[in-house]
Order: sequence, then structure tokens, then C-alpha cells
Amino acid sequence: GNTDSERFQMVKQKIPFKYNRPVEEWLQEKGRQLTIFNTQAQIAIGGKDRGRLFQGQLSGLYYNGLKVLNMAAENNPNIKINGSVRLVGEVPSILGTTPTTSMPPEMSTTVMETTTTMATTTTRKNRSPPSIQ
Repeated sequence: GNTDSERFQMVKQKIPFKYNRPVEEWLQEKGRQLTIFNTQAQIAIGGKDRGRLFQGQLSGLYYNGLKVLNMAAENNPNIKINGSVRLVGEVPSILGTTPTTSMPPEMSTTVMETTTTMATTTTRKNRSPPSIQ
């Protein structure tokens, strides 16, 4: 697969020369920070409040680097769960349980089974992100 630097090199060819330096500085300033959802105040995962509901399993979901499903399993106050949602599989090791697989805890995936939606509220851009304690 393409790494970030390979993607940047491909895009860089299309950036006018006078903008190369500001774009490079901006990217270095950003580091590994994700930018796609930074302006979102809330996301809904799994389905809409109205209309057809989602039924199935979700796993390995990240939102701006946060493990949203793990946060839901840990009853994080920033996560609001609607409908019938339950944890399937192992509970995240942060809760004090020992993983039953040979994978390190940070590699384990939380799976949530849901028939409606989960929502997470985060702060808007230019404010500090929610902290996990």
C-alpha cells in the first residue's frame, strides 16, 4: 500500500511550486493528526434515529484516533448508546480482564452488535479534544 509520504509525493507534483513549502510545513505541523472529522461535533454510527435501523456487527472503528467501540464498552460519558447494543467477544483489556488470545491487548478488536445507533460527542475544531481517563 501507499504510505503517507508516497501519497504526498504524488500529490506534490500537482501543487504549484510557490505553495510547496507552505503545504509541507502545514503537513509537518499536523503530524499524524487526522483532519477529516475535526469539524464534526457529533457522529452517528450504525444508523439513523429515523428510518431503517442498522442491524449487524461493528468492529475496529476509529474516530480521530479514538477507539470508539472500546470507549462505548468502557461506558465513556462521551458515548451515547441508543437501542439494543451489546459487546460481542472479549472486553477490552483496559477493564482489567486478560485477553484470551495471543495478540497483545492493543491489537485486540472490540466488536459491538447493534440494532440502532451509537453517537459520540466531541469538541469542535480549535478546542481541545475529549480526554480519556
